[in-house]
Amino acid sequence: MIRKKIAELIREAYKGCKDKGIFIYDADIEPIVEIPRESDFGDYSTNIAFILAPKLRKSPRDIANVLAEHIDSKGLCEKIDVAGKGFINFHIKDTVWRSGLKDLFEKGIDAFMPHIGEGRRVLIEFVSANPTGPLHIGHGRGAVVGDVLANILSSVKYDVSREYYINDAGRQIATLGESTYLRLLEIKGEKIDFPDGLYKGEYIKDIAAMLIQMGIEIPDKRDDAIRFLSQFSSNIVMEGIKKDLLDFGVVFDSYFRETELYQSGMVDDTIEGLRSRGIAYEKDGALWFKTGLFEKDEDRVLIKSDGEKTYFASDIAYHRNKIKRGYDTLIDIWGSDHHGYIPRLKASLEALGEDRERLKVILIQFVTLLKDGKPIGMSTRAGQFTTLREVLDEVGRDAARFFFLMRKSDAHLEFDLDLAKKTSNENPVYYVQYANARIESIFRNAREQGILIKGITEGTQQPFEGVASGKTDINIGLLKLREEMDLIKGIIHFYDVIEGSAKSLEPHRLTFYLIDLVGRFHSYYNKARILNENSELTAARLMLLYVLQKVIKYGLKILGVSAPDKM
Repeated sequence: MIRKKIAELIREAYKGCKDKGIFIYDADIEPIVEIPRESDFGDYSTNIAFILAPKLRKSPRDIANVLAEHIDSKGLCEKIDVAGKGFINFHIKDTVWRSGLKDLFEKGIDAFMPHIGEGRRVLIEFVSANPTGPLHIGHGRGAVVGDVLANILSSVKYDVSREYYINDAGRQIATLGESTYLRLLEIKGEKIDFPDGLYKGEYIKDIAAMLIQMGIEIPDKRDDAIRFLSQFSSNIVMEGIKKDLLDFGVVFDSYFRETELYQSGMVDDTIEGLRSRGIAYEKDGALWFKTGLFEKDEDRVLIKSDGEKTYFASDIAYHRNKIKRGYDTLIDIWGSDHHGYIPRLKASLEALGEDRERLKVILIQFVTLLKDGKPIGMSTRAGQFTTLREVLDEVGRDAARFFFLMRKSDAHLEFDLDLAKKTSNENPVYYVQYANARIESIFRNAREQGILIKGITEGTQQPFEGVASGKTDINIGLLKLREEMDLIKGIIHFYDVIEGSAKSLEPHRLTFYLIDLVGRFHSYYNKARILNENSELTAARLMLLYVLQKVIKYGLKILGVSAPDKM
């Protein structure tokens, strides 16, 4: 809202300086407008002078002074000043903030969502765990990052699809089949040697027991039996994964199987395309990709000397398939251990004549679970949490989703199980949800006292009841407390946060924002008496809380976290 207006004022001032011959750099500018960490530096600040300095061959401070003199704030700013070596700071008038609040009340939250996506198609591929075992907590973190990012991008009008890539071809699926086969023999009484490298989780025994219970006959020959059990077991595991994700609030638009790439001929066609471009070559009986043409990296194998195609070959084909489906941007969410894979996959897209920057990769760092303040081991022993299902059963969906977004995705996360279960303000998700419940309690008290304000205490769960298309005579000029202004600013910053999260692909920003916003609310609640003897002031404060509650609920909805009205 306001930030966009500031950016436009800067562009107009810059153009004015060019027209007067003060600046002779003719290119357009796109100012970066940020919210300063310290309020002394205003409500918004820009570093545009530092960006222009090498182009104009002037000091940032001199450029900032000239721009500041030429900015016509058009009634938006109380003052504009230059700080440090060239930052331009904007101090917004209180009346402008209050007017913004009133606009939100009258027109609704959605009316001001930035439409930066403009319908561009985005495919987010995330989780994509091999169907060889249940989801662990690392998958859970990736799942909520992908799901919330999809919600954020959709809210700013990208056309977003969620996809899960199923690695159902290759050695790991055969290993799953062999693991099930040996457990089946074990259940039937045979003494077996269970080699290292096979899957040893209890779920393998469960699948083997299920086969017997269902009376399913398997082929007599070992190789045929393993092939059958590979498909059967991976399907069972995949159904469990889907169930865990559904209970976690994550639903995919599509599941894409690796085997489809082979059956359709896409892998062979992609490899031939690389051959024809002179980017694939044979050496030592294998086929190699010339990674070194595009990255400072070793050349990579596409087809091994025994004729087996590598995951790299199918991954290139898969991303080529995504582009052929018409997606403008491809977002992949991977574990942090795949960092080295990024440049070679980008190189493969470039080799196929595609823009490598269409691929964006988000890395998910490891999660450490804490109980009683101490890390717990990553094993399947009783009482220790390793799977997403165990964490969900222990702390619930809301806490799990919120806590997985408590740090930037590429930073290590400590997940405190005890904290996630607390029903106090120490628990961040409870802290945010309780703010919504507290506001709803204020509205209930208002109705009980006969304070009925159209669009606020008359059916607060309904839409704006006509207010959205009309005007209100509530006197917002009565909102003068510092805590009220801080809260109003926090509310309007919602749009800055959503746009920033979408552009940076950082959904954790919304979690941080909500914690800060409800902190402002709780401070305000402890300072001000909302329902008081001054009916006009009461109405203004109820309007403020009404809009605040809408923003909190909107933010929690994007996070996939509930907003209970009573706690």
